[in-house]
Amino acid sequence: MDRNLIAEAAKRAGIDLPGDALEQTAHYIQLLKMANQKMNLTSITEDAAIASLHFEDSWQLSACIPKNARVIDIGTGAGFPGMALALVRPDLQVTLVDATLKKIKFLKDVIEQLRLDQVTAVQGRAEELGRLPAFREQFDLAVARAVTTLPILLELCLPFVKSGGKLIAMKGEDDEKESAKRAMALLGGTPDPLVTYRLPGLNRPRSLVLIRKTGPTPPSFPRRMAVIRKRPL
Repeated sequence: MDRNLIAEAAKRAGIDLPGDALEQTAHYIQLLKMANQKMNLTSITEDAAIASLHFEDSWQLSACIPKNARVIDIGTGAGFPGMALALVRPDLQVTLVDATLKKIKFLKDVIEQLRLDQVTAVQGRAEELGRLPAFREQFDLAVARAVTTLPILLELCLPFVKSGGKLIAMKGEDDEKESAKRAMALLGGTPDPLVTYRLPGLNRPRSLVLIRKTGPTPPSFPRRMAVIRKRPL
């Protein structure tokens, strides 16, 4: 992996990337590409695209995250945005959540090889973990890049967030906030100003939808996934 591609992506995202973080990022990419030959972790395989569409995209969140925050990444997949953020923000305590065991095994291997003591990988479904006392309303910030509608993301993610914390949902040009007003009201959230940015090679802007947790999520949420999909808020 060309280190210049990583450094340029960091610069565009406003990230200060010291040498050790640069090498860790390159090592992570190497592990990702090797594992991707055996399992479907990412369809993005070209080096420049990995640098921009995975890392630069993930690093855009950094400016929105307070120092020493406890962060949970829901549906992390191959570790984006959570693992990428941990590499440039060692002050963060990051929990990576995914339902697929093989992805969690890959992430645990990355954590071990890169010695990322502040990162934890957990296998589980958000709608189940969000009801457990060890996870419910325990995080300063939830982040999600999962491809689903904002009302569904809100129901899956807001239960993890403390009052006064935030959810950052990574979306495309359509921020979907209008369609999510009812979900926000029911789940204890209110919108903060939208953050927009552009990535190399993409014609349309990207959005960070920031939802502030203003009160506790009622105990009836999250519902079972079958119900969430059948009757979204």
